[in-house]
Amino acid sequence: MSSGGSGDGDQRPGVVLFFPDPLGGGGYTLEMPLSILAVAAPLAADGYRVTLIDERLHDDPEAALLAAAADAVCVGVSTMTGHQLKRAIHYSRLVKQQDGDKPVIWGGYHPSLLPEQTAAEPYVDAVVRGQGERTMQELVSRLLAGESFEGVAGVTYRRDDGEITSNPDRPMEPVEEFPPAPYELLDVERFFRVNGGRRALQFISSQGCPFKCTFCVEPKVFGRWSGRTAEQVVDEIESLDRRYHLEHVTFSDPNFFVNRKRVREICRLLVERGIDITWSAAARADQMVDVDPEFLQLMADSGCSQIGIGMESGSPAILELIDKRISPEQALASNRLLEEAGIQGCYAFMVGFPPQLPEARGEIRQTLDLIKRMRRTYPEVVTITFYVTPYPGTPLFDIAVRLDLPMPANTEEWADWESTSAHTNWISERDRELVESCNNFFFPFAYPNRQLRRRMRNPKWMPVVYPFHWLARLRCSLDFYRFPWEWRLMRWLTGRGRFRRAGSQIDALRGYE
Repeated sequence: MSSGGSGDGDQRPGVVLFFPDPLGGGGYTLEMPLSILAVAAPLAADGYRVTLIDERLHDDPEAALLAAAADAVCVGVSTMTGHQLKRAIHYSRLVKQQDGDKPVIWGGYHPSLLPEQTAAEPYVDAVVRGQGERTMQELVSRLLAGESFEGVAGVTYRRDDGEITSNPDRPMEPVEEFPPAPYELLDVERFFRVNGGRRALQFISSQGCPFKCTFCVEPKVFGRWSGRTAEQVVDEIESLDRRYHLEHVTFSDPNFFVNRKRVREICRLLVERGIDITWSAAARADQMVDVDPEFLQLMADSGCSQIGIGMESGSPAILELIDKRISPEQALASNRLLEEAGIQGCYAFMVGFPPQLPEARGEIRQTLDLIKRMRRTYPEVVTITFYVTPYPGTPLFDIAVRLDLPMPANTEEWADWESTSAHTNWISERDRELVESCNNFFFPFAYPNRQLRRRMRNPKWMPVVYPFHWLARLRCSLDFYRFPWEWRLMRWLTGRGRFRRAGSQIDALRGYE
């Protein structure tokens, strides 16, 4: 990664912002470290020498971090609960081992949700809660002036006497008042290379969400919604396109469609200016159902290729429990409307609610049934399943506490708490296998997408794909998924050296091209 600033760049004080690996590999697309990029914007605009370090892009990230930290004012670390938290702990300890007086400041979802517990750790000096752009700017100014953090809004910190103090919250500032994200501080070309050469980047146009889903940390961390204007968004994308010759932009907003008038204007400007890219964003199923055909066509004309929708469950009782305010029928309707517009739907679900909850009865089967119906009617749809993970600061976490369910007790234990795998002890191995075999194998093979259908016509792949296809179709017609020996066989085959390429192809057939 690179460093930057303005004017007399190298003479200005340095600030290091570090982004630990959030997933631990696994073949996922590497998304840009948008959290530290956002915090860097006001600092770089002030002329500070900002160094962004992304663990995933360095052969020796430890050496890179320690070298940059040596003459920096402070080191900022962005982290969320789970694997990234584990890496944040590791690298923060390294900085402190090199220089015990070097201020290490954490921000991101996890420290914002558990600020006092986080700030009590010996490798953390302060926590920036919620929106961090202005707070970090003020902290750096205080450090340079040799002043304490007393009174800095939005900060929880450890005082010299060891006491943990939380200052009042900082009111959320409209995001349109911040400078554009300084992508020039990133090695953007390297991101393109590690992602298969596709010239795609991520872009945040808004923060927050007005909905109050009980499992979601967004309202707790950011509060009200705030978005850049349509003109600002398209001006910045146009500038980035000129600089990097983009193919695709992912709007990484929690909910891109909060202000549909703004989205319509963004689409109109993209078309009007002839910006030849594709784009994707996140929305709710009810938002898509309410979009008229003319708007959907405008989205498609402006390059919209995929909409990600957090459907969460196929169980009406669970949807009511988590205050989602949508129905399974809206998922099916939105899927149909997106198909007709030529836009791929990508739906996320969460399964494995505590069985002590009456609403949890049959929820896994109901969710899998909805996924099957969606794939049967539109095989190009992508469906992703996560496991229920109650995060602190959410009503779902409060429910888990009331049920006396075991929760992590410290920062190290929270590092093993993530939704991509089941860490909650109430999810059985049988349920895990049912979810993974259906969503990752039986449904995609029973209702093949275009890529799988091409494989089925290829003599090279016929002997592999056709048996899986017909067995999966039989399973789905009978709604019988016990003893999934085909799924186990495929996992065994794709783990063998000579079949690894076939394994990567099969992953792609699930919808992740």
